[in-house]
Amino acid sequence: MQSVSKLLRTSRVAAALPRMKAVRFQSTYTKPRTGVNPAYDEALKVIEAYKIKKTSEAEAAAKELKDAQAKSASSAEVSALKKKYFDLAVEAEINDSEPVYAHLKEQAWRARPLEILMQRLLQMYVLPDLLDPREVGIPQAQLNVALAEALLEPGSVIEPSEARKQPEIELTTFHEDTRLHTLVMVDLDEPHVEQQTFREQFHWVVANLPFSMSQTKTQISEGSELLAYIPPHPARGSPTHRYAFVAFEQPDGGKQRIENIEVSRDLVLREFAKQHHLRPVGLSFFRANWNESVDEVYRDVLKLAPPSYGQMPALRTNVTPDGRQINAYANY
Repeated sequence: MQSVSKLLRTSRVAAALPRMKAVRFQSTYTKPRTGVNPAYDEALKVIEAYKIKKTSEAEAAAKELKDAQAKSASSAEVSALKKKYFDLAVEAEINDSEPVYAHLKEQAWRARPLEILMQRLLQMYVLPDLLDPREVGIPQAQLNVALAEALLEPGSVIEPSEARKQPEIELTTFHEDTRLHTLVMVDLDEPHVEQQTFREQFHWVVANLPFSMSQTKTQISEGSELLAYIPPHPARGSPTHRYAFVAFEQPDGGKQRIENIEVSRDLVLREFAKQHHLRPVGLSFFRANWNESVDEVYRDVLKLAPPSYGQMPALRTNVTPDGRQINAYANY
């Protein structure tokens, strides 16, 4: 059975709360010293006694739950015992800010922010164009992407120059243990001239990135960069491009490393994930259109001439098949 603190860190709570942009300020509060104010010292004793009492009750509830599961109790009974255990665990740790803050942070994200993310992923067809929604399910981690030091709002339209530099990644996984993840950035709308359609293009792949509840940020150098980052470059004349970021948990519960694999830019993400047994846990994306800065990426980074995709000429209904002008009031 999980410890009380671990339960608060790893619990999956699907409650709905409105989204608020979190801003953390540096507190000026200084914890009082003991041995100065007798009332404060007595309050600490009361809090500690309360914690011991609730921890004991939580442990008893955990044993009761384990026994019920061993006896194959009904799902309703097991659910009730799980709730009892969880409620007691929260009460036991309510005065310890870290596990409770983690629990509330997950609650807040699983409400409005996650709802907005899923809505935009589906409305803008990132799902199912990129991955099967049935395989993705409900994301289990909060993936934040920062471009030019500004936090990316999922689905927002940005200037391509804002993503010229490699993005900063933050992944809040809501589990206590450290697991390895693979990060992939994909353009879903790269023109495919030969087939007159669009295809995926990999922009960035980094494997073996460690994340946990307490380690939400990591240096890219700590992982294995399998494909170097290239900035977004939506070609002139092409429609709006969707650039998706997907965080995958690696095999064996995030314990297995990924080494010595070849990654090209023309892979298909579904096949890549299936081949390497990757489980998607976090997603985000932005959109971008061509401007003059894109041509610099083609020339300076890709070493290619900037392409231009013109629109199809409009059908002219006032000319004959041999090119003669038709009088508006005459038949031919």
